[in-house]
Amino acid sequence: MPLKLRVTWRNAGSPLLPDALSDVQATADDAPLPLAGRGPGLREFEIPAGAARVALRARFSAAFNAFEDVPALQEEVLSVEQAFDVTGGGASLSAAPDPALGQAHPLVDVKAAPGLAHAQIATDFVDVTPFWMAYAKYTDEYQREHRPGTELVALGATAGEPKIWFASVPEACKAPPDDGTSALVFYRPEGYAYTRVDQRHEMFGLNRYLLSPDPDPDASFWARDVFARDPRDKSRWVYLRCGFEEALAASGKAVVILHPWPSGTSFGAATTASLPGLADAALRFLGGAQKIGVGPGGARLGKLALAGFSAGGLPLWQALAANKDRVSEVFAFDARGIAKSEALIARWLGGDAARKLRMTGGHQLDANAAIQRKLATLADEARVSSLPPDKSGYLPGANPRWDHVCSSLEESEKDGYLSADWVWHQFAVFGGPASDGEPGAITFLQRFLEASDL
Repeated sequence: MPLKLRVTWRNAGSPLLPDALSDVQATADDAPLPLAGRGPGLREFEIPAGAARVALRARFSAAFNAFEDVPALQEEVLSVEQAFDVTGGGASLSAAPDPALGQAHPLVDVKAAPGLAHAQIATDFVDVTPFWMAYAKYTDEYQREHRPGTELVALGATAGEPKIWFASVPEACKAPPDDGTSALVFYRPEGYAYTRVDQRHEMFGLNRYLLSPDPDPDASFWARDVFARDPRDKSRWVYLRCGFEEALAASGKAVVILHPWPSGTSFGAATTASLPGLADAALRFLGGAQKIGVGPGGARLGKLALAGFSAGGLPLWQALAANKDRVSEVFAFDARGIAKSEALIARWLGGDAARKLRMTGGHQLDANAAIQRKLATLADEARVSSLPPDKSGYLPGANPRWDHVCSSLEESEKDGYLSADWVWHQFAVFGGPASDGEPGAITFLQRFLEASDL
C-alpha cells in the first residue's frame, strides 16, 4: 500500500490564512514531492517506496490592501518545519526531534492510519505583530520605551473572538519548567470597538499597562511617575503607567501574561470554558516560534492565573466561574463585581489549598476587607491578602510610593485628591505596597508574582 502524507490545518477560511498564500511542501530524501491532492486547509503527498526521510515545510502568510496611510502589506504569520523517519517497513512515518527545539515541532500533531500519516498543523493563533505595528497608533512609543528582556507578540486568532491577543514574554520563559509554562490572563476595562486586524488600532491603552513611568521631571506629562494634569484640559488627570513588563521581568517568573484585546466590552471566548484551551494554543504557538523554550513540556499551559483591573473585574469573575477548577491564582486590582462574586470566590478558594487570592483596593476597599474576613476560616494571609487593608493605607506617610505620586499636587488640592476613591482606584493598579525602599521600587503586580506559585 502506498504511503501518503496528508497535511491539514484549521480555520483555513480565515483572512489570516488565505489558501493562495499557504506554501506547503514536502521532500523525500531531499527530493521535492509533487502534490497528490489539495484544497483549502489540505495538501497531500505520496511517499515513494524506499524513502528513508520525509521533511515537511509550511509557510503561511497574510496580505491586506492599503489602508489610510499604510501601504499594502504581506507578512509571514506562521512557519513550521518537521522531519519524519519512514518506519514500519515503509508503512508509517515517525516525527523526528527538531534540533532547534529539542523535540518534535509543538504545532504539528501526527496521527497514523494504514498507509497514511496525517499531520495537522495547529493554526489557532498566528503572529500579527508586523500588522499591529503598522496599523496601531503609539507603537513608536512602545518600541522606544519597552523593557529590555521582554517581548511583546501580537497574536491573531484565526477563529472566534477576540480577534487579537497580546503575549508579554519575559526572558525567564526561555527555560520554562518541565510541567508547562504558566499564563496570567489580564482583563482590562473596555476599549475601542474593532472588527478586523487591518483597521486603525490604538496602542496607547496597552502602553499604559505595559510601560513603566518615567521619573524624569521633564518627561512627557503622560509618562511621569507623579500625578500630572493634561495640559490640553486642565480638569483631567493623566493615569500613571503600570509597569507590567518591569514587574514581570523583575519577578523572575517564567510566566506569559496574555492580554485578550476586547472589542468594546466584549472579551468573547476569553471569559468562557474555552480559555484554558486558548491559552494552551497561544503557548504552543509561542513555543513553535521559539519565543518561549520548549524542552520536555514548556510549550503547553502549566498553571493558569487570572487578573483584572476596574471594570475588567467583570470579565475576570466570568472567566473564574467558567474555569474555577483550572485557575490557581487571582489578582484583583480594585476589580468591579468582587462583592457579588463572594460565593464564587469562596467555592473556588475552598476547592484547593494551594489557590491564592490577591486584592488591591480603592473603590473596593470595604468589599475586599469583607471577603478577607469571610475567607479567614478557609485561608490565612499567605493565601488571601488585601492591600492596603483599609483607608489608612492612603494617609500621608503610610506608603512612600503613594506619597511620591501625590508630590506634584498643589497644597490647595491635596486634601481633595488624597481622599478621593477614584484616585485610590488608579493607585490600586499602578502602585505598590508600603515599604522602606524606594517609592517606585516594586509594584503590586511584582509583589504578587514573586509570592505566587506560578
